[in-house]
This record gives sequence, C-alpha cells and structure tokens, in this order.
Amino acid sequence: MNDEHFLRRAIALALMAREHGCDPFGAVLVRDGTILYEGYDHCVEMSDPTYHAELSVISNYCRSERVFSLHGCTLYCSAEPCPMCIGAIHWSRISRVVFSVSQQMLHEWSGGTLKPSHAQIAEFGFLRTEFVGPLLPEEGLKAFDGLPKVSKIERHAQRFGVTTPPAP
Repeated sequence: MNDEHFLRRAIALALMAREHGCDPFGAVLVRDGTILYEGYDHCVEMSDPTYHAELSVISNYCRSERVFSLHGCTLYCSAEPCPMCIGAIHWSRISRVVFSVSQQMLHEWSGGTLKPSHAQIAEFGFLRTEFVGPLLPEEGLKAFDGLPKVSKIERHAQRFGVTTPPAP
C-alpha cells in the first residue's frame, strides 16, 4: 500500500461526509500499512467547531486505545490541516502527514480567509512532522464540486434553526 491508496481513502471519507451533510474533509490514521482509525468532519452536525476530521481521528483513537503518542503514524488528510489540527498533530507526535488539497487551493475555491499553511506554523519543538502534499489534488477537489459556499456558522444556523450572532 502506498500514500495514494490511503489518501484516496481520506478523499472517499470526505465525499461520504458531504453525502451526510457534513463538510467534505476526511482523515485516516495509519501505522505500518494498517489503518488504525478514520473519520470525517462533524463540526456542524455536532455543534462543535473543533470536530475537524483530523482532530476527531486523533482524539478518538488516542482515547479508545489509551495511547498518548502517535509517533510512527501517518495521517492522511483530504485537505491540508488547519492551524488547530496542526497543533493536535504536533502534540500527538504524528510523524507524517499526507494531504490532497492545499490551504491555497481551498482559498481559491472558497474565496474565504486564507489560513496559514503547515509550513508557516508546524516548525516548532524538537520533533518535526514531515508534510507531503498536495498529492492527488484534482481528486481531492472533487469533494468540493458544486458545494455551496456558505460558512459553517450559517450552515449550523440553517440546520438547527438557531440565530447566530453577527460576526465582528
């Protein structure tokens, strides 16, 4: 099994997330060619702005297996992790991250705020995570084809019929 195989699984999870009304982001945690855990974004569905695919995979796997370090693991992500997820990747000591769609590509698609790339924030501490990507970006971008460009806050308000305070 190679990086493309597991990355395609992360992209498939992103497409599954979209089919379930969630944001199209998927992640797969792998060690020695074996999938340890996988999941997708549940932010809107769970009313939790931190329930990104990467963070949910890290948190759920570590809790279920009672492990604290994921050194030696590779995390495959349908998109380049955001700053919050990069922090979780660092603190959980994941060795490698392979992603499909870059933050720059997401920005070009959405027109939203450009988030920092991994290269801008991941270089701290004594353990360095290797980042590989964008890899298979055309396949990863398919998860966004035709998706309405509506913020998570607005989608959450629509889904649950709640009023959201205006952004500052």
